[in-house]
Amino acid sequence: MKILALSAAFTVIASSALAAAPAGPAGYDYAVVRLADLDVSQPADARRLEKRLQTAVLSACGAQRFSARDVKRAVAGSDCYRETLTQARTSAEAKLTAR
Repeated sequence: MKILALSAAFTVIASSALAAAPAGPAGYDYAVVRLADLDVSQPADARRLEKRLQTAVLSACGAQRFSARDVKRAVAGSDCYRETLTQARTSAEAKLTAR
């Protein structure tokens, strides 16, 4: 299976809307993750945030909700996924700390 490496920039925005895959800056994909409805001091909301981040990063790195499980697994094992998820977690933490 041939996997294309994708550049991905990740933006986490505290808003009430979740955009599936908006067009990002030239050469990058990004996703918007809704944070406003979460209280991450609650374990269920912390898990919900992590799932949202993982789903958004999969999308930004090339997998979609309708992608085959093997495609999602390959993307989840990629450098794009690992690096972008780290950036997303850092960005989300900063946004949540600032509110």
